[in-house]
Amino acid sequence: MMLKHNRFTPNRILPAIGAATLLATLVGAPAHAAGTGHGPGGGGATFGQPKHAHTKAAPMACREMTVDGGFESPKLGSHDWMQFDENDVPGWRTDDPDGKIEIWGGAMGVAPRFGKQFAELNATGSGNSIYQDIKTKPNTKIYWSFWIRARDTSEGKDVDATSIHFGRTPKNDTSVMGVGSAFAYANSADDVRWKRLYGWYKTGPGQTSTRVTLTADSSASTDDGFGNLVDGLTITESPDCM
Repeated sequence: MMLKHNRFTPNRILPAIGAATLLATLVGAPAHAAGTGHGPGGGGATFGQPKHAHTKAAPMACREMTVDGGFESPKLGSHDWMQFDENDVPGWRTDDPDGKIEIWGGAMGVAPRFGKQFAELNATGSGNSIYQDIKTKPNTKIYWSFWIRARDTSEGKDVDATSIHFGRTPKNDTSVMGVGSAFAYANSADDVRWKRLYGWYKTGPGQTSTRVTLTADSSASTDDGFGNLVDGLTITESPDCM
């Protein structure tokens, strides 16, 4: 179970992007970039108590819905990085051509955002995804957060684009995205610092299993096995647990 390391600020207003029931934003963007309710989709959502509320509801018990969202297992030991078979990485699967998930420590010039390890999406191929299926309740909001960073591959500023996808997990389906994917949100990060992406997703009727996917949309590197660093994925049923 991953420790809760991100917390929404009470009364932070986040912009609606895409469908009315879906929301995503990023930390650190200027107000005009993050949105004020006048961008695509319009509207917005406020986390926290209503303005005139006099009582506070009991907090929901926090439960992490992902497995190994911080990529702390398997342990690297004395290695700076390793490519593990997907079957050896708890919870995660990949569409990497060789079925590998690449885990880094802090000795490759990038410090983990949390813990001692993180993952690189492009292990042996480009445009790769890693994904896992989580148990969800139908017609319920779940709140997500994760961090992205570009890999430094040149003397200039490198920028990688990464996306998160949510969708119902169909039976007998082995594709990364699955069928009927309902939501995708992409953003880019440079090679200087980690950037946090977060938002919420609402499941549909009968959606008891949801596939969450992290995809390397583009990398600054020309090497197929370079790019798109991710860390600290957490998904819960309450924004107060982030």
